[in-house]
Amino acid sequence: MSEISKAPEKNGRNDQSLEERIEDLTARIDELESREAFHEYTVELLNQTIIAQQEMLDRLTRVSQQLIEKMKEMPKSEEQSWTPEEEIPPHY
Repeated sequence: MSEISKAPEKNGRNDQSLEERIEDLTARIDELESREAFHEYTVELLNQTIIAQQEMLDRLTRVSQQLIEKMKEMPKSEEQSWTPEEEIPPHY
C-alpha cells in the first residue's frame, strides 16, 4: 500500500484508510445519484398526471357548459314547474 492511501494515526487508533474513505464517499454519491434519478422519474410521472387531470377538467367544464346552454334553451312548460309538495304520495 502506498503512503498516500494510508491515513495517519490519530489518538493511538488507526483511522479509515484513504481508499476506504474514497470507496465510502463513492458509494454515497452513487446512492444520491440513484435517489435523484428516482425523484426525476417521480416528478415526470406527477407532471403527466397533472396534465391528464387538467385535460379531463377542461373536457368536463366544456360538457357542463354545453348542458347548461341546452337547459337554458329548453322551453319551460307547466309540467316542468311542479314541486314535490304538489305531488300526491303513492299510497293515496
